[in-house]
Amino acid sequence: MSRRFTVPIFIINIIDSAYEKIFQEKMSDDVKIFLKKLAYIAAGTSIAAVFTIIFHILGGRALGPVEYGKFTLIQSVAMFLYIPMLLGLGTAMIKYSSEKEDFDRQSKITSTTYILTGLLTITSAIVYFIFSSQISTIFSVPSTLFRLSIIFAALFTFYTLSVNTLRGLYKMRTYAIFQPVFGIILLSAFALLLFAGHMQSFKSMLYASFFTYGITGTTLIVFFLRKYLRLKFDTSWVNILTTYSMFAVINQLSHVFYSNIDKILIGRYMTIADVGIYKAYYMASVDILTLITGMVITIYFPTASKYKTKQGIFNQLDKLIPYLIGIGFPFILICELIILKLYGGGYPIDLRLMLLFALSSILIMWHALYAWTFSSEGTKGISLNMISVVTIAIINVLLNIYLIPRFGLYGAVESTAASFTIGILCLYVLRRRIT
Repeated sequence: MSRRFTVPIFIINIIDSAYEKIFQEKMSDDVKIFLKKLAYIAAGTSIAAVFTIIFHILGGRALGPVEYGKFTLIQSVAMFLYIPMLLGLGTAMIKYSSEKEDFDRQSKITSTTYILTGLLTITSAIVYFIFSSQISTIFSVPSTLFRLSIIFAALFTFYTLSVNTLRGLYKMRTYAIFQPVFGIILLSAFALLLFAGHMQSFKSMLYASFFTYGITGTTLIVFFLRKYLRLKFDTSWVNILTTYSMFAVINQLSHVFYSNIDKILIGRYMTIADVGIYKAYYMASVDILTLITGMVITIYFPTASKYKTKQGIFNQLDKLIPYLIGIGFPFILICELIILKLYGGGYPIDLRLMLLFALSSILIMWHALYAWTFSSEGTKGISLNMISVVTIAIINVLLNIYLIPRFGLYGAVESTAASFTIGILCLYVLRRRIT
């Protein structure tokens, strides 16, 4: 009889007491199942986070702000380029695959999504390479860095699609196992390239990322997902998936804008070294809390998609937010101090920047929890969520253009905080249309 991992009874009691205190009710069976699955994800993702954070700290410290800034710019540009490659289909696949555990249905959805994404990725890459000199000018990056961004975008799309497939099929244990595998491969590949002495530049971080996205995505498909993949293009599912994905892609594009436009504009108005410094603060605050949010959303979104009414979910979130602020703010400040120290002397510690980034991190997590609840409602919910994220993107871009030339890095993070505050207010107003 195989042994199964069990959580110690005192931890269960602590969680149960905390839940009852926050939500003023006993923990239901559905919540217990949710927390059990979340425990698997948290365990795997936490281990992966350690390796990923070390990857960034080691890269930023060893390569310096300039080379680290180049890697950050390539990564930021790639996030724009991957949008037409995936076109929101990954989110649509999770939504409809998770609704019903039916192998034939899930196989049709998965196969159709992969064929569509493959065609979109190839077409987008060809267009990007043909017009690389013109498009690179728009992003204010050299054409050589832009071409590397195209490769990054294609590999990231491939990896994201395979991971989203696990989420849609509710293979959470496999997902949890592969998170640390990803982190281990990423850090090992980077260390090998760096300490071999051949790549003392941004390319050591970049090529390690290329290798990791490619090998993990391929492994997932070959060993865990291949039985769901067929050369079948189901036109009925094409209509359903693309209808939902059109709203999802607008949300994703808006997310990419407010997550990356600040780094690109810092590179335009300031220096590449400033991009590296900004990324270090971003990594120590926003990325840390986004990582925790991602653990929750991985289980939360497919779970919430199964519920027909969302009022109860919104009520629980309302009770949770004060604890998120009270615990999250000092937690992020501590993380910032520790991680920035580890980055080294090239990354100065600025208390004002730390406070602004901590505030922005809380606002981003706050918005994400409500936004994914909207998206779990289906086409209506994601279309309402679109209003919020598009508002955030527009305000964020305009504020960055105005504030970065005047206030530098402070202006960039202030733009993030202000735009997300307005985005949260939008969701609170719009939620009546769902509830």
